[in-house]
Amino acid sequence: MAIESPAGPAAGWLVVAGQELRDTWLSPRGPAIIVGYSLLLSLLTYLAASNEELNIIDQRDTVNLVTQIAMAFAVVVSLLFSADSISGERERETLESLLLTPVPRRQIALGKLLAAVSVWPVMLLVALPYLWALRAGSGLFADAVLAALVVGSLLVAAFASLGLIVSIFSASNRLSLAVTFFIFVVLLAPTQLPLSGWFGDLITQVSPMSAGSTFLQRIIVKEHGWGDDLHLLIAPVVAALVISALAFFVAARLRLQGSFGR
Repeated sequence: MAIESPAGPAAGWLVVAGQELRDTWLSPRGPAIIVGYSLLLSLLTYLAASNEELNIIDQRDTVNLVTQIAMAFAVVVSLLFSADSISGERERETLESLLLTPVPRRQIALGKLLAAVSVWPVMLLVALPYLWALRAGSGLFADAVLAALVVGSLLVAAFASLGLIVSIFSASNRLSLAVTFFIFVVLLAPTQLPLSGWFGDLITQVSPMSAGSTFLQRIIVKEHGWGDDLHLLIAPVVAALVISALAFFVAARLRLQGSFGR
């Protein structure tokens, strides 16, 4: 990726982020993902709202499903974008020219991270009309949007930072994408399993994905008050803070060659 020389040291991350945003949203990659995502939401909305015979689940459950899908898609896409951010430059042999610019390494990493997480506000905005169409009242719509904004932002920040860390140390793009996607599947699996008892409670508390998913379900489907389940936000908050801080720390170790997979 070729970037223009920044006006000053503090402006470097803005230049990198701007270039990455253009590469994402002014190329076929970003719009194609949003189109596919929109088609999936359209199908779900049609099944839930357009034909009573096809209305197979409760309205609140449908809103929860759409919200969970929006959040999961954003997490996956931001994770893969950030996993490609550094190792992809290595593989395309463009990282050297980027490192030769006067932009500090941490600012390069920050600019790429911001571009990766940009998928979340776009996907949330795309989901708003679908959530509005499926709402069972303005209260449900507001709760779903606010809960999704909070939980999704935390999870996207955590997983995008994780992808960046792996990308910094990976010598090949294939290795970076494989490792990050494997980690995501491992953390996602508990949300799809019927866990119960003390072990299920433990997984729900310590897994950011499980805690976030459970929080959304309780707010949207079970109509709990926010104060009843704030403890479920501990894992997502800790994950976002710790992994983002770790990404900031290791960004200073950004090198032309990766440490693993050579």
